[in-house]
Amino acid sequence: MRTAIAALLCTVASSAPAKTPIVRWSHAEASKKIYLGKCPVRLVFTGTILTARKGDFTFAWKRSDGFVGRSRTIHATRRVQGWRVHDEWELSSTTSGWAQLWIQSEPHAPAVARFQVRCK
Repeated sequence: MRTAIAALLCTVASSAPAKTPIVRWSHAEASKKIYLGKCPVRLVFTGTILTARKGDFTFAWKRSDGFVGRSRTIHATRRVQGWRVHDEWELSSTTSGWAQLWIQSEPHAPAVARFQVRCK
């Protein structure tokens, strides 16, 4: 009996229509994709987020050094709404890496901004 109920619940859950994701598109870029000069240098990362429908979504910045920024939630009040979000990273040595605009509540791939810093 339990197996039949569990199977029925799984069937009902899987037949429910999937909800359209809130975020339609996201992009991330670094202020200096390639930098050669004096260090320390401050890189600014800009993310652009465009919604497909209204609702809440949560994002954070992740970096190649393992840092994860605080999560922030945005409430989209209508379809096709856009936001620009920023993060900064000060680097003191030659390195290459990335910063990622990670939208936790969405199934699409995160937007990644890659960079190279070469200190003189």
